[in-house]
Amino acid sequence: MAKLKGFYQNNRVFVILMGIAIICLMMILIVIGFYLMNQRGGNLYGNRLIGIEDVEISDNRLRELEGSIEEEEIVQRASSRIMGRIIYINVFLNDGRASDAQEMAIGILDFFDEDEIAFYDISFIFDRIGDEEYTVFPIMGYKSRTNRLISWTHFEE
Repeated sequence: MAKLKGFYQNNRVFVILMGIAIICLMMILIVIGFYLMNQRGGNLYGNRLIGIEDVEISDNRLRELEGSIEEEEIVQRASSRIMGRIIYINVFLNDGRASDAQEMAIGILDFFDEDEIAFYDISFIFDRIGDEEYTVFPIMGYKSRTNRLISWTHFEE
């Protein structure tokens, strides 16, 4: 004990600064630990889906959309799904050109209400089955909820 008392008397400033540094380090570790623990128990999308209950699209409605797309002669099959605020629509064509796919995408937008178009982003993928010579496909389009137009991948017909 006498050695500790002697060390303290000879290095008083050093001991006080070390004590303050250890207390600050513990406080920093507690704050970081608290921050990291709160990150684990949240929603995957954060608060980006606020209001989705007002414009939610049901699975039946998506199946109805797929059915209306498949009524087209050039369509072999269609699928759709929703992840967060994005509606993914995949269409596989038997025949047709890229311009036909673009016209079909504009028609698909007519299926949705204005509120749904204003809330969701819509992603289109059109592919042509069994034709490796026609290299334009697959083509992709994206309609942002903040934009009125569909942006398309660059292609040449």
